[in-house]
This record gives sequence, structure tokens and C-alpha cells, in this order.
Amino acid sequence: MHSLAIPTSLLPLLSLALALPLEPRDTPEFTITSLGAAFPYPGPYGLPSVNSYVSIAVTYPDPSSTSGATLDTTCRVDWPAGTTPGPTAWTPCGDPTLQFRLPAEGWTGTTNFEVELWETMTSNGAGLDATQILTSDPGNPSDPNAYMFCLQMGKFNPLTCTLTGPYGQSARTVVMVPTEESAQPI
Repeated sequence: MHSLAIPTSLLPLLSLALALPLEPRDTPEFTITSLGAAFPYPGPYGLPSVNSYVSIAVTYPDPSSTSGATLDTTCRVDWPAGTTPGPTAWTPCGDPTLQFRLPAEGWTGTTNFEVELWETMTSNGAGLDATQILTSDPGNPSDPNAYMFCLQMGKFNPLTCTLTGPYGQSARTVVMVPTEESAQPI
């Protein structure tokens, strides 16, 4: 009868090898580091027609890096006065390898919308896609998903939004974990 025997001199090495953690795999992330937005504000003291916009600053993976380096850029979409803000098509950011949109399926209003980011990573069009709902919830200051603070200040001013959470208490960032896709979503 044969049995598997581990020489006793190798046991300490085996236990050491099993105790070492596995090499972590870097997960790429998109991070929205700031947001600024202005929207019409209806009512007798609001401003019903305004040049509206959503502008975000983003940190994102450098496609040419093998060490996990990141890049920074800004993305912006505008609506002229008299136009109701709403979903948008893909728009190039400051660095055109990154694009963003406010998709129709995630748009419920100026204080509750989805941001989608796309980064082309290869010459055949494959890339990274990430989405995140951004919402304002002034009635619930402990809501962890209330990334935006929106306020209409004074008479005849637009509604402005920032990435400062409920009641504008503290600066926030939004970390988005992308998925690898073979082509940009339509």
C-alpha cells in the first residue's frame, strides 16, 4: 500500500504558503469628484427659462497604463434657455476617450437622474461602462444615496445642484465600478 507522505521539513513552508494572501486584482473605477448643475425653477419667484447644464469632474482608468494609473477630465452637457432639460445622447468629455450621457431610462427629473460613463479601451471598440443614479433627498439627511444637494437661492434664480449630499453638509464623491463591454451601449 502506498501513501502520500509530505516530508516533515516541508510542512512549515506549506503553512506559510497557505497563509499568504492571494494577489488582489485591481478593479477599475470611475470616480465623480464634483458636480455642478443648473436647472429652471418654476413658480412665481423662480426662473422658468435658464441656460441649463450638468457638469461633472471624473477620475478614470488610464487605458495605456499597466500600473493602474488614472486620468482626470470634465464632462458637460448643456440645454439652451427655453429647452426642458432631459436625457441626452453620448457626449465626448474633455478627453474624448471618455463619454457620458444622461440615459432616458434613468431620468426622472432634474434632482433624480442617472449618469452613464463609457471609456473606450481598445481599438476594436471594447471598453468600460458604468452607471449611477444621482439624487437629491433633502427630506432625509441620512440617505446614503442622496449624493446631490439642490437649492434655489433667492428670487429669480435657477435651481443649482452640487455633489454635497443632503443639506449641502459635506463634499461627496461617487465611485462607480464599471463592467467590461464589447461595444458602447446604444
